[in-house]
Amino acid sequence: MLIARQRKCRSPALDAAVLVPMKVDYGLRVLMHLAQTTTPVPVSASEIAEQQKIPEAYLHHVLGELQVSGMLESRRGPAGGYMLTRPAKEITVADVFMSFDRSLAPLDCVDSPEDCTLSRACSQRELWSDVERVLLERLRETRVSDLVAEQREMVWFGV
Repeated sequence: MLIARQRKCRSPALDAAVLVPMKVDYGLRVLMHLAQTTTPVPVSASEIAEQQKIPEAYLHHVLGELQVSGMLESRRGPAGGYMLTRPAKEITVADVFMSFDRSLAPLDCVDSPEDCTLSRACSQRELWSDVERVLLERLRETRVSDLVAEQREMVWFGV
């Protein structure tokens, strides 16, 4: 699995690095931005890029993949842009992750145990397989609308 960028999440009780592919981060930002629009009109790529601080050339790749996965539609023309194809409450973070990266496995051997050169019976592989399962479960429970609501609350309370 390719990891595009490392993001550090810090809390007083835990200092851990969480790896999230950049396309997933950008994809979620795009979907959240579109979910927050108050009118059902297309939003231009340049507006999304500017508001979300995403390089526009790279954004077009992200938008294309979100379209292929069926989460976005585009409209051409001077008033064109991008819109969600369904409500944000129907799009999970797992949907977004899987549209860019087909696996959550932290190690290649979780998806392809036959390629492991060390052992057929590996306790680490079982551990990482469990981590993948728990992570996927959590991402399936979290919807884009949940992230939008949490973001609004954080802004409201000045967090």
